[in-house]
Amino acid sequence: MKKKVGLALGAGSAKGFAHIGVLQVLDEVGIQVDMISGSSMGAIIGGIYSVGTDLYMLEKFIKSIKLYDYLDVKLPITGGLLKGERLQDLVRLLTHDKTFADTRTPFCCVVVDAETGKLDVLEEGPLHESIRASMSMPAFFEPVQINGKTYIDGGVLERVPCKTLRDHGMDVVIGVDVGYHGDIKDVSDFGAYSMLNHTISIMQWELTKYRREEADIMLVPEVQFVSGRFQTDHASATIDEGRRVAIEALPAIKRLIEEV
Repeated sequence: MKKKVGLALGAGSAKGFAHIGVLQVLDEVGIQVDMISGSSMGAIIGGIYSVGTDLYMLEKFIKSIKLYDYLDVKLPITGGLLKGERLQDLVRLLTHDKTFADTRTPFCCVVVDAETGKLDVLEEGPLHESIRASMSMPAFFEPVQINGKTYIDGGVLERVPCKTLRDHGMDVVIGVDVGYHGDIKDVSDFGAYSMLNHTISIMQWELTKYRREEADIMLVPEVQFVSGRFQTDHASATIDEGRRVAIEALPAIKRLIEEV
């Protein structure tokens, strides 16, 4: 019996462009992914891929834009610095305004219920709404309300949503973690934005360390050269790094899939 393969794409803002490279390699060698889960940027890339978007066209598009052009400051500032409406409109465009039911590859994304503090998995309704909720990083983006619940970024609790795939019956789970990994940084010149960004990354890393065993194999692209959350200048190098770690892991991935 063919094993079901799940791919968990982690949070990491612009570092998450590495997910494109990973998906390209898996497609090129014919490894079928039976389900994708995503958190924050992982939800954006996973959702766009799930509707059948050509990865090379997506790469070309990402390299041609500035994410800063899709940020909308919210005044007065309540709930978050950014409204997130422009970015949601972009996601709506790239997912062709489709719903979870329309996806070619089954997809889900994780969010955190801001009232209960519990992790939720979204897999119904318009893709762009749920993806927008999954990327609602506290203080940066305004929370999103769906069906009477207020949601924030799934990466707050589940940076790489591997358990979600286990719960959906996946036999082999591949995780892609593009976040902070305990790197020592000189923070002496950090402003308020950079310090908040770094603090959130540290918290996510501490949570992730105890969840890594939920993946059969965890790909860890070296993308710490990307310093800004919305930086697209290094998109090409980031995607290439995703390709590199995926190619390096192919023998191990194939063994996992082929094992009886």
